[in-house]
Amino acid sequence: MSSKTYDIAIIGGSLTARIAAALLAKQGSRVLLLRCREATATAWFPSSFFLEKLLGILGGRSCFVAQQPIQVLSQYARVTLSNDVPLDKELEREFGATATAATRWLAELHAQGVALEELFWQNRGLCWPSIKSRTSHRLHSLRQRLNWTTLESPVSLEIAQHPQPVRLFLTDLFQGLSLKPTNELSRSSAALLWVQALRPENLQEPDFSQLLNKRFDQFHGAKAHLDELETLDFDGRQWTGGRFKTGAHFKAQTFLLGNVRWIERFQAGKTQPLPQPQQVATSHTSDLTGQLSPLLETRIICGGPLPLRLAIDKQDQQQTGRLLGTPGMSEAQLRQQLEPALPFARYSILTDDDSSSGQPPLEGHTRPRKLNDLPLQIGKNLYCADGTALLPELGAAGAALLGWTLAEHLGDGRQKSKE
Repeated sequence: MSSKTYDIAIIGGSLTARIAAALLAKQGSRVLLLRCREATATAWFPSSFFLEKLLGILGGRSCFVAQQPIQVLSQYARVTLSNDVPLDKELEREFGATATAATRWLAELHAQGVALEELFWQNRGLCWPSIKSRTSHRLHSLRQRLNWTTLESPVSLEIAQHPQPVRLFLTDLFQGLSLKPTNELSRSSAALLWVQALRPENLQEPDFSQLLNKRFDQFHGAKAHLDELETLDFDGRQWTGGRFKTGAHFKAQTFLLGNVRWIERFQAGKTQPLPQPQQVATSHTSDLTGQLSPLLETRIICGGPLPLRLAIDKQDQQQTGRLLGTPGMSEAQLRQQLEPALPFARYSILTDDDSSSGQPPLEGHTRPRKLNDLPLQIGKNLYCADGTALLPELGAAGAALLGWTLAEHLGDGRQKSKE
């Protein structure tokens, strides 16, 4: 009966888990990754500070592509976010004299986003559950002049201070970037999203996922299918290993929960409650070839009561729209918010097989989650590596930030590379 020993065992293959796995393996940790399948590739994949650092460490600069502009179609405005288009001119054209306050507010938000990125970089990621990390976090916050009381408040409170046309535009903008109602989005998360939206590059899939897999294999990471796992061993205090259906078993010092739906595997021991992953409904349109306005960008935030994003996908000489929105949106609601983008198009809407659109929409009364108080450690030697549960509003950027945090604090430190 074979037995192997690992430093880290990861249960579930979310984007965060695969990022952490590649970084930990590069540092020299012995890593076992148990997963069922890859996370679904996204049609909306902006870069971020930590994704840039991650690709620098893993040697994946070829994954970058030029920035794809974001077009925001609000009730009173059509604004394009692009490094080639001065934002102040865009806002002035749409909102006149009231644009000055909005431009200033967005500039302040951008500055705070940059300061937050620097804070997390200096602090080796998110605030770790230790006295040393929390003390360092407070000191770096003071140096960056970051007031967490303000940063943890809903960004909707500040948006509400603007005149109605600007208020609706800002609401649509941040609902579209986060796929969450603005009363559930903190100022800190909004600041990070805004910095991310203005970065000069995007990433492309499946190149990024292929890079993570390739580097994990190159650094001698071990893989197995999660269905092959029979049990996880718990000694009454912490998890010690696991057993496969073949009879083989393994030992591990630390465990990462890569997907919160596999928390049931850890029922033998007491775990800290975790938030459920943010539910996002995915669907796509039929062929739109020849029906799109030449003024339409390929990434569109469709303003309206509920968060909705549209990405124009070009494959095999066909153009289709990929939709990300709130669970429970009816076809009539989708069409109403798509009307400004597709006013004359004839199309049908097809729900993806793995979509959560059959679930009822969220009520939207949850307060924003605190970035400096996330449940990273959920057991004695068990940590959460699922960004869809802890940082869903930040998307791939949140996955990179969480994966970096876990690798920095759980790795063996033989190859700490900071540039």
